Amino acid sequence: MQRKKKRKNTSPLRLVALVAVLVVIVICTIVILKYSPSREMADLEAYYGLTSSGDASGNASAAEAGDTAVVINNELLSSKAIVSNDKIYLDIDAVQEYLNQRFYWDANEMILIYTTSSQVIKASVGTANYYQGNTLTEGDYIIVKYVSGTAYVCLDFVAQYTDMDYTLYDDPARVVVRSDFGETTYVKAKRNAKIRVLGGVKSEILTKCTKGQVLTVLETYDHWTKVATEDGIIGYVSNKKITASYTETEERDFEEETYSSITKDFDINLTWHQVTNQTANSYVSSVLSEAEGVNVLAPTWFALSDTSGNIASLANSSYVTTAHESGVEVWAVVSNLTYDVDTTEVLTHTTLREHLESQIIAAAIEYKLDGINVDFEDLSSEVDDSYIQFIRELSILCRNNGIVLSVDTTPTLSTTAFYNREEMGTVADYVVLMAYDEHYSGSEVGSVASISWTEESVATLLNEVPAEKLILGVPYYTRLWMTTTDSEGNTTVDSEAVGMSLAQSTLTENGQTATYDEASGQNYAEWTEGDTLYQIWLEDATSMESRMQILTNNGLAGCASWRVGYETSDIWGVLNSYLN
Repeated sequence: MQRKKKRKNTSPLRLVALVAVLVVIVICTIVILKYSPSREMADLEAYYGLTSSGDASGNASAAEAGDTAVVINNELLSSKAIVSNDKIYLDIDAVQEYLNQRFYWDANEMILIYTTSSQVIKASVGTANYYQGNTLTEGDYIIVKYVSGTAYVCLDFVAQYTDMDYTLYDDPARVVVRSDFGETTYVKAKRNAKIRVLGGVKSEILTKCTKGQVLTVLETYDHWTKVATEDGIIGYVSNKKITASYTETEERDFEEETYSSITKDFDINLTWHQVTNQTANSYVSSVLSEAEGVNVLAPTWFALSDTSGNIASLANSSYVTTAHESGVEVWAVVSNLTYDVDTTEVLTHTTLREHLESQIIAAAIEYKLDGINVDFEDLSSEVDDSYIQFIRELSILCRNNGIVLSVDTTPTLSTTAFYNREEMGTVADYVVLMAYDEHYSGSEVGSVASISWTEESVATLLNEVPAEKLILGVPYYTRLWMTTTDSEGNTTVDSEAVGMSLAQSTLTENGQTATYDEASGQNYAEWTEGDTLYQIWLEDATSMESRMQILTNNGLAGCASWRVGYETSDIWGVLNSYLN
């Protein structure tokens, strides 16, 4: 007879307890999975954006194709480097943006150019030799490679003119470059420190640090710090795994390029003299007698006349002699506004650009000019590098011949932000701010140059150009605005530029008296005749006084007025009371 087995007690209470245990296990597992650090290593090939590993020796085809990552000043670039025959090549855009803006690439003539304060260095694609001025220098490596429509420059060549260090690493192939030396903040890794892709324990691990390893601090947060390793890995480390930060300053023995300038020992009182034919040159004596206190005349003599880089000239030796006899210098204007010429075509071709420069300097020497005033306007952003290269190269010719180089520029606007005004302020002797045309024909109605707008324009430019090199351009003209409304309520706006005397006579003829306008800081008048509203913001002694106060308060180099003949006689007294 078999004995019956006892049935286990499966009471509801025991089932509840079992479920509770299972729930606790599940919750603990979730918590552990959620908060325990990930041990997964990141794919460094993907991190560096490499399709296949380049060979640091430069022998692999992947490296030759540019599959070497680039880290500059602790920033991982999207562009890649070429490694060939143990030399590292970086694309020209990266060289200009991150290392040295004075390298210039002429894509039309396939020439790499570097400009110092005294000479122009040139290298062609695929050669080890390069010119320093007219002297041929033999090198031992290819300076420029041209691959798939991009110019790559050897970092050894860049380093001849740039304060920088660089190292090539393997697995994966990457070049780490540094050029921003000075005070740097560091931390040291504690034991088991890991650098992760993002700030969080679940983020993949980029690398594991050894105890005491030095890391560069990029950004700090509550629980994580963004750091960079010496070999070019950038990521996040837990603040618990690093020491307190400290700073060090690295001393360098690299000698930076310096530019000498021709600086006058007097405040510049320049006036532009609009010369449209040779007959106008004969009026120089009357101009000098009227323009009391002027020490620089800028006649509009030279103009880019064709796409070969030639200039048309209205220069006159007697004009210069007469000015010099009165103790007045002549800084002749060269402009691109007189003829319908494609300025971009000239500036972007080295041969044409150099021909233009030689034409300008030859004329300056022939006519014994004291200076050149460059007035190139309406340029497009595609010519930004070529235009400043033109100024660099012309500055060498002027400097070598003792000729002042001044460059005109507009206020810094969104449409003209591409002009390299900081470099202008370095290589040129003076920069002239044309602080006018705040409102212009075709714009909304307003002042040609309100005082507050002028103050703001000066303040902005002083962030890029030293005060001792900045000349304030002032307008001797204004605009008479005419807004006509028809029977259906439609309006049309016209305007005409008028000099100071004509503006005053217009008010008198219409029985009007101007009153001071706080908003513009100028005298203002308006009146209605028929269906037309007339408005005018005056340029007069009141506005000129305010402009001279801006000049004095900012310690500027002087003023330049557009143009002689538009002013009333009392204006010169205002200027002379501020200028030495």
